[in-house]
Amino acid sequence: MESLVRGILNYQFNDKVGDKLIQKYKNGIHVEFSKATKRARRIYIDNKLVGTIDSGTGFVILTYYGAEIIKSMLDFPKYRVVISNEAIPFVEIGKSVFNKFVLECDENILAKDVVFVVDKEDNLIATGISLLSGIEMKEFNCGVAVKVKHARKNS
Repeated sequence: MESLVRGILNYQFNDKVGDKLIQKYKNGIHVEFSKATKRARRIYIDNKLVGTIDSGTGFVILTYYGAEIIKSMLDFPKYRVVISNEAIPFVEIGKSVFNKFVLECDENILAKDVVFVVDKEDNLIATGISLLSGIEMKEFNCGVAVKVKHARKNS
C-alpha cells in the first residue's frame, strides 16, 4: 500500500513527494480498493480523503485537504497557477479559472496535470485539472485554464 502511494505521487509530482508523504504520515495512510475491479480508488490520511485515483491516467485527483498537504511539500511555483484577486470569489466556490485571470504559473505544467490554484501570497484557493500547458496559460487571454475539482468553500 505504501509503495503504491509513494510510486504514484513521486511520478506525478516529482520532488520525492511520495517519499515525504510516507515519512510524515507513515501510520495514517489507507488505500481503498474497488470491490469489483480490485484497483486502488481512494487515498486517505487519518480517515480524511486525500484524493481519488483516476482510472484513465492513474494520477491522484486531490481533494482540497490533499492539495494542502502536497502543496506544502513543493516549492513555489511548482504546479501552481496564481490568479488575480478579482477571480478568487468565483474560484473558491468551484468555478473554473479563466486565462485572463492567470497572473503567473509554473511553465512546466502540462495539459491534464493536477494543479494548485493560489493567490499572490501562495494561499490555496482550489485544486483542479489544467486544460492547457503553463506556457499557453500565460499567452492566451480567453478560454478556460483550469477546471476546478475541489475549492476552499465547497470542500
